Amino acid sequence: MEVDWSDLPEDMLYSIAMRMDHLSDYVRFGAVCKSWRSAIIGGNTRTTPLHLRFPFLLLSDNFTEDHALYSPLERKLHPIRLPNRLRPTRFLGSSSDGWVCMIDDNLYLLNPFSGAVVFLPPPRTSFDFVFKAVWSAAKTDPNCIIALLCEMYDRNMVYYCRPGDARWTALSSSLEFVNDVVFFNENLYVVDWEAGRVVAMDLHQGTTTMMAVEALDGFLDWMDHYMHLAAGPSGPLLVVRHMKKNVFETERFELFELDGTLKKWVETKSLDEGMLFLGWNTSIWLSSSSGLKECKGNSIYFIDMNKDLGIFYLEDGSFGSIWGLDEKPLYYNCELVVPILP
Repeated sequence: MEVDWSDLPEDMLYSIAMRMDHLSDYVRFGAVCKSWRSAIIGGNTRTTPLHLRFPFLLLSDNFTEDHALYSPLERKLHPIRLPNRLRPTRFLGSSSDGWVCMIDDNLYLLNPFSGAVVFLPPPRTSFDFVFKAVWSAAKTDPNCIIALLCEMYDRNMVYYCRPGDARWTALSSSLEFVNDVVFFNENLYVVDWEAGRVVAMDLHQGTTTMMAVEALDGFLDWMDHYMHLAAGPSGPLLVVRHMKKNVFETERFELFELDGTLKKWVETKSLDEGMLFLGWNTSIWLSSSSGLKECKGNSIYFIDMNKDLGIFYLEDGSFGSIWGLDEKPLYYNCELVVPILP
C-alpha cells in the first residue's frame, strides 16, 4: 500500500520537528513539501524551539573574505557561500526573521541561509560611513521601513526607505548626534546623544512625529558609556554599557525600560527571564522559557568588533563566557544573526 507522507497529521509532524537537535535538520524537514513546512510554521500559533532560534554568529575573515556561521550551542562552524556578484565589506545589522543588511558598492538585504538577496537604493554619495541598518517588519511586508544610521559631514544622521523606493529620505535635521536606532511597534526610536534624549518617530504616516523622552543624566561622556536601544517583550529598552577607563572593555551594564505614559526611563534588573543579544549594530531579545540548560535568563549576551564579548548576568552583575567563542581566531569579525525558518 502506497503511503502519502505529505498527508500526515499536522500535530504529528510538528511533534517530530520539535524533537530535532540541529537547525540543519529542521530546515531539511521543512523543505520536504508544503504540508510539512506548514506544520512547523503554522501561522502565528507555532513556537520554534529556542535551540533552533538561538542566534548564530556571522563571521568574516579579514584576510580571505570568507564567511561562516558559528553555532554557539553546537560549537560548530558552518561555511557559507555568498552569490558571486556580492563582495560584502561590512555587516550593518540583522533581524529576528534571519535577514542581514550588507554593504559593498551596493546596499542589500541577504538571507545567509538561502543566499536570497533584496537590493536597496544605492548609498548616497554624501554618506561618509554607514554604521547600522534596522527595519520595521519582514522585508516582504509592504509597510516595511528600513532605516540607516550614517555619518555625514561630521555628524550622524538617519535615512529611511521602503523596498522599491529609488532613494533614501532624510529624517529631521533637528537631531544633533544620533548613536543608535531601533524599531518597536512601527515607531523608530532614536538616541540623540548630544541632546541627551531619546526620540520616537512615526514614519508610516508620511510625517516624522517626534516624542521626546526624558534624558538620563550622567551618561553623555562617550568615553565612559555607550547607549544601545533594543526592542524588548513589552517596549523599548535602553542599555547603558559602562566601559573601563581608556580601555574598550565592558565593565557593567545598566538596563532601563520606557514608561510610555510618563515618557521616562525606569531602571530594571529583569528581562522577564529573557535574553538580550547585543552586537555592534544588532540587538535581539529572546525568551529563555525553553529550559535549555545552556541558556540563562535575565542576561545580556554581548559581542562587538573589538572582540569584547561575554555574558552579563543582570541579577548579580557577574560575567560569564560565550561558549567556545574566545577560542576563535582574532582575525574574525563577529556579528549576530538569527536563523530564518525554512
